Amino acid sequence: MSIVVIDNQVVHYEVFGRGRPVLFLHGWHGSWRYWYPTIEVMKKHFRTYSLDFFGFGDSRGNNTCESIQDYSEQVIHFLDELGVDQVALVGHSMGGMVALKTAISHPERIERVATVGAPIHGSSLSFLLKLTDIPFFANTFARWHWLRRALFRFFLGETEDPAVQEILDDSVKSSANTLRFAVSSMLHTDLRPELPNLSVPALIIHGGRDDIVNPHQADLFHATPTAEVVMMPNSRHFPFLDEVELFNMILLRFLKRVPVAPNPSPVVWSRYPLAPNGSHTEKSATTER
Repeated sequence: MSIVVIDNQVVHYEVFGRGRPVLFLHGWHGSWRYWYPTIEVMKKHFRTYSLDFFGFGDSRGNNTCESIQDYSEQVIHFLDELGVDQVALVGHSMGGMVALKTAISHPERIERVATVGAPIHGSSLSFLLKLTDIPFFANTFARWHWLRRALFRFFLGETEDPAVQEILDDSVKSSANTLRFAVSSMLHTDLRPELPNLSVPALIIHGGRDDIVNPHQADLFHATPTAEVVMMPNSRHFPFLDEVELFNMILLRFLKRVPVAPNPSPVVWSRYPLAPNGSHTEKSATTER
């Protein structure tokens, strides 16, 4: 377990592997821990980092800051503290929103960005998450640890991670204020006007059966020239746990800057593959297999 102090807050992070740096960002109600099965594969090729956002997991402080903007600044300050000039970002759900915001605001620090099940505007969140923007429901949800564990276990799906109990333990560490403020920030964030400013190569992944974030968020990237969109129809909100091998193959190719070729897997490619220099290859028809 490693820590770094950012803005007088203790930030917990983990680091594995060697090579070009890749930073993994978790979603609401989670922590760095659920990324570990993915990191186990990626650490063979990259130096992987994963942190806990302010107020989540083991990141704590006297004055926690829970907003998409604050978390984006946390990412940049984290890179500064560790002396990392440029990194590839991989963010899930709320972490994907943070990753995209950071890539748009700081393209000189982000080499490429991958989002997984990320909301682009707050209205795409499920009704259940929207309820936690109400103090009564946030306080109740925070107190009933059994309910938090049960719901998070349900959304995780049939993960093969043998240490799933560690993931669930981390899921109950956040306070009611952290849960509510983070959801409120997502609900009031709309990145659609900023998408034309996305200049770095981007991989946008959504599960077709996502019941937390509306998967039609993927449609917002049709006019974004640097973005490659992948729909995984058999996945819910955690494609990297639902379809492990397929997800790792897609992400690894993107991080290695290898153009994605059509394959017989159940993926809908609704954008054209990126060439190694970040530009799109020759236009071809959308493929569904």
